[in-house]
Amino acid sequence: MHELDTRLFYWIFEGWRSEWLTPVMVFFSDALKTVWGRVGALALWVYLLWRGGKARAFALGLLPVLILTNESCDLLKAWVSRERPCVALPIEAITGKLTSGSFPSAHAANMSALAGVATALWGARALLYLGWLPLMVGLSRVYVGVHYPSDVLAGWALGWLYGWGVVSLAGWIIARRRSTSSDSSSDSGGV
Repeated sequence: MHELDTRLFYWIFEGWRSEWLTPVMVFFSDALKTVWGRVGALALWVYLLWRGGKARAFALGLLPVLILTNESCDLLKAWVSRERPCVALPIEAITGKLTSGSFPSAHAANMSALAGVATALWGARALLYLGWLPLMVGLSRVYVGVHYPSDVLAGWALGWLYGWGVVSLAGWIIARRRSTSSDSSSDSGGV
């Protein structure tokens, strides 16, 4: 498995290298590490809160899901202790050498969690609008040399599990409580 992972890594890291693609991949890899990226994300989050409805539910649901996803990735990285390709292989990462754990990719997990939350709220149509985001962020992490493809795949799976799973479970619990409370109030109303 590790040999296939390494081959896929080199296929993307070296095989896809081009002058026009590198700045695109660096942007998707590191945009939220910049001040402007963070200010933009915060402004979008505040706008979603202000809009209300499902947009507000998305913004409010996203926070705990991202915290859960990111913290789980950090725990798994410490437990698995897999070296990043920019440490384990004779390469130089485009965005600089990172020495923290590699498995799973928190960037891929967080973007997949975002898409999962949106899909849980708006249905499969949300994937048409947001599915490209986890794909691009995940591939960019391999392209710049800081993750193996299996790190990204695991991040996507974990993020989706938390994003779609947690919000779907919360929706089910809320619907069940509303149904139970309306059943009990209608039962006592006829006495």
